Amino acid sequence: MSKIKDLSISIHFDFQETDAVQLEVDLCGEPVLFGLWKFSLQRRGKPLHAVDVWTETCVHYEKGCEYVELDLPLSDDYRLQRFVLLDNTDRLLILGDTLLWDGENIKRRLPERNDHLTYESALFYSPKLRPKTLTDSTEIFFQPNKSKSPPIFRVFPLALPEWKKTVKNGIVTGTLGIEHSALVLSQQSSGISMFAPLFFDFNVNRSGGQYTWRHLTVGENMKKVPDDQAVGYRVQIDKEQFLLYRSMTPIANRTVLGHNLIDDFCFARFFPETGVETLIVVNSE
Repeated sequence: MSKIKDLSISIHFDFQETDAVQLEVDLCGEPVLFGLWKFSLQRRGKPLHAVDVWTETCVHYEKGCEYVELDLPLSDDYRLQRFVLLDNTDRLLILGDTLLWDGENIKRRLPERNDHLTYESALFYSPKLRPKTLTDSTEIFFQPNKSKSPPIFRVFPLALPEWKKTVKNGIVTGTLGIEHSALVLSQQSSGISMFAPLFFDFNVNRSGGQYTWRHLTVGENMKKVPDDQAVGYRVQIDKEQFLLYRSMTPIANRTVLGHNLIDDFCFARFFPETGVETLIVVNSE
């Protein structure tokens, strides 16, 4: 059992001796997300299944952020890394899965770069909440079920385009939707690895502000890095801007938003005038 908590948001998840993760996210003492945090994965139409149980690989606290990471070995030399990040200062929560090919560690042949990967995750939400999907954009708002009050939180699928009619950019496509009282993220990729993050904003004071997110270009040695090797996203909510970066390869020196990185994971604030202020970095090596 692991716990993450600030003054009004607490997260509990249990993963002992099983390939399942039980998750509960409480807001001011009331559960808003709960139950089995489900996932399904396929490679070329063949299911990838767990071959062991979850292990906790990283617990890290830095600059008001709390980060926990789990690891699950899968078939076909893959593994799934699952993380929870709570930004106590900005009242943000990021939940995500990273599908990684592990064959390099055991000297297996690299999969084809046009491998077709399919991912889906599901999180149950409270029956006291009413989700609101939008016609043109992919984010989802959650409001109290019997109230006309503003949303109490919003969720952005960062690996997907903000606009549903956006021309495909990169190797990932998918949807964020509601099915059977669950928040369901579906992603498809033509690459070797895949990053699937969900970005939650729990700050009701920003609920009326504008927001947007963009898939960024990651550079290495003056060249664009493929999306199945590293990805970066910029998120703007009202006047606040944030950077999220994830590497899916061994350590490499890369640049995103003019910020130099040699890390596996980075979450930071971004200021157009002064650049990046790192909040938390994680490096497995």
